[in-house]
This record gives sequence, structure tokens and C-alpha cells, in this order.
Amino acid sequence: MNIQPTRMELSKLKKRLRTSTEAHKLLKDKQDELMRKFISLLRETRDLRKRINESIEIYSTQAGLSIAGFPYQMAQNLFLVKETLISADILKRSWMGCTVVDISYDVREAKPSSALISTPLLSKTAYDMRQLLPFLLQLTVSEKNSQILAEEIKYLRRRVNALEHMVIPDLKQKIRIIRMKLSDGERDTITRLIKVKSMK
Repeated sequence: MNIQPTRMELSKLKKRLRTSTEAHKLLKDKQDELMRKFISLLRETRDLRKRINESIEIYSTQAGLSIAGFPYQMAQNLFLVKETLISADILKRSWMGCTVVDISYDVREAKPSSALISTPLLSKTAYDMRQLLPFLLQLTVSEKNSQILAEEIKYLRRRVNALEHMVIPDLKQKIRIIRMKLSDGERDTITRLIKVKSMK
């Protein structure tokens, strides 16, 4: 370990140790808070996905029943009659220094459905499915933010571990070595002074 055993070097190392310890505490607190947010987001995402899957299963059954009397080609065309246009913007916001996303959207229905080639159940199914759109977008945002938070937590964990297991112990070891060398030097100086005094 190539270090200069001087008081100036000792002072520098102490300052670095103090800074590293404070940085470790801040990063650990940030990691813990992000982990709490991440777990909460995972629960919300799981519940939302379950709700959407259940709704899709119900609406798929409704759609199957609503087109049962139509020929196959006409049934396919029925779902293409009503076109929904969506404009969406990806918004970014910062949460504890971590950039997460949100979606702002606007829905415009360009082609109304014709009552002549539709049924009440089919119209209801189409309406119900359109009502799922906000939940699908919310699920997309939640899953993307879960990925972002997971990457940030992984990055923070590496930094926290590096400080905790490498940087801080290394600085403490260097400080201990310098103190020992300075202490040895002081003892040698005192011993020499005593010998010089006794010779006089």
C-alpha cells in the first residue's frame, strides 16, 4: 500500500472517509425509498393486470356471442367498421433523481358504427373494450416504470456495496496505517530526545 505517512495525507483521508460515509448513507436511504416505491408499484401493476385480464376474458366471451349469427367475413369487418384514433404523448418526470414516464393521451373516434350491421351486444362489447384503454395505458406506464426503478435500484446497490465493502474499509485501513506510522515516528523522536537529554 503506497501511502505517505504524513499528517496532511491523514487529514485528506479523513475528509474522504467522512464524505464517503455520508454518500453511503444518502445512497442507502435513496435505495430503500426506491425499493419501497418499487414494491408498491409491483403490487399496483399485479392488481391492474389481473383486472384487465379478467375484463378481456369477459369481453372476449361477449364478442364471441355477439357475432355468432354473422358470417366469418362479415364478423371480421364488423370490428373494423369503427376506427378509434389515439394521440399520445410520453411525459417524463423526476422522482428522487430517477426519471420515470407517464402517458398523456386523447381519443377520437373517426368512423361511427352503422346500426344496420351491428347488434346491441356487439355495441356494448365495443364500448366496454374502449373503456379498457385508460387501464391498458396505465398498465403500460406501470410496467415501464417498474423496469426503470429496477435498473436504478440495481445501479444504486452496486454503488452502495462498492462504498460499503471496498472504498470505506480501504480508507479506514489507510488511516490506521498512517496513524500507526505517525505513532511509531513520535515514539522514535521521544526516545531520541530522552537519549540526547541523558547524554547531556
